[in-house]
Parts: sequence; structure tokens; C-alpha cells
Amino acid sequence: MPKIILVRHGKTVWNAEGRYQGKMDIPLNEEGKEQARKAGEALKEFPVKAVFASPLKRCYDTAVEIAKHHNLTVQTEEGFKEIDHGEWEGLLASDVEKKYPELLKLWREKPAEVRMPGESGETLKDVYERAVKTFEKVVSQFDDDDLIVIVGHDATNKVIMCHVLETDLNKFWAFKQANCGITVLEYNPKTKKVVIHVANATGHLGKDIDFDVQKSL
Repeated sequence: MPKIILVRHGKTVWNAEGRYQGKMDIPLNEEGKEQARKAGEALKEFPVKAVFASPLKRCYDTAVEIAKHHNLTVQTEEGFKEIDHGEWEGLLASDVEKKYPELLKLWREKPAEVRMPGESGETLKDVYERAVKTFEKVVSQFDDDDLIVIVGHDATNKVIMCHVLETDLNKFWAFKQANCGITVLEYNPKTKKVVIHVANATGHLGKDIDFDVQKSL
């Protein structure tokens, strides 16, 4: 089966402030740049054949730090973009709690039932359909034992994990994705067989286990 290294982008100012980012193109902050550099160092000895990423800066710049060790060009995929949070984008988590208490409660308890407010707001099903379609397309290009890297966002990585484990989208919060956390899996898009080798590893960032209690944004 092809091997996939799934990475979340490094930290941004909005991550640090607790703001919902969604499709806003927020770049890495200094900590995020260092996290990306460390992720690249952690993966430099592996035989990576290709690196894919969301085109948003925080993912693309993280992916570049990984790809440069393998003389690869980052291939961007629109389908890996973060969920569109609609009217939540740019708001602090505390502001969302005040303005949208019922919707936020539902998002935390039954996320698959939520459509983000506003004309552009997405559902997890929307994200699932585009991210999984892209994931399947990408993985199907590679042979057994090929190793690829995908740098995505919190929501896109989580729906991919729901997909490969054939788990209901309401289990979305069961998967933690730390900034520059690394997940390693084998996946066969034809048989749907999956093997999870590592989930959300953060040892390369100086934290063997990530117990950050901040809400994922």
C-alpha cells in the first residue's frame, strides 16, 4: 500500500490568538516557521516521492520546508483547503461563543449537522467530498511502498482520517491535529485497507505528547 505522511500546517498568529481561520490566507508566525523547519528535519531521511499541500500559505510554506530536503516541488490541491467557516472567520473563539452559542454547542457535539453561517459557509460533508476526492486521486497515482506527504489543515486532515477509518463525521473531534503534528498511515484506495503507524506525533517539536487544551480552530 502507498504510505502517506499527513501533516498539519505550522502555527499562525490567528492560531495563537484563538481565531477561526478557515479559508482566510493567514501565514505562519515565527513559531510556525520553526515548527515547519523541524517537521522538514524530522522527515528528511525518509524516501519521500512527492509533497502535496493546500494552496493556502500556512500549508504551502510548511510543505516547502519538507519538500526542499527531497529536491521536490510542492504540488497544490484546492481540495485540501480548510473548511470555510463563513461568518466565524476572523472571530475569536470567545466571540463565537457569545454570538452563536447554540450553533457552537452543536458544532462541538454533532459537527456533521452544522453548516457554517453565511453565504460561503461549508458543512463537514462539503469538506469531506472535496478533500476525500482529492486524497483518493492523489494516492491512486502511487504504487505500493511509495511514500508521499500531504500538508493540510485541521478539518481536512480530520475528515481524511474519518474516511480511511470509515468513521462517521460526528466522530470528527476524536482526532487531534496539532500544528505540524505528523500522522503516518498506509492506505489502499481500491481495497480501503488502512494501517495507522503513527497518529499526531509531536516529538520533533519537543513534545512527545501534545496535550494542548486549546480548542482546534
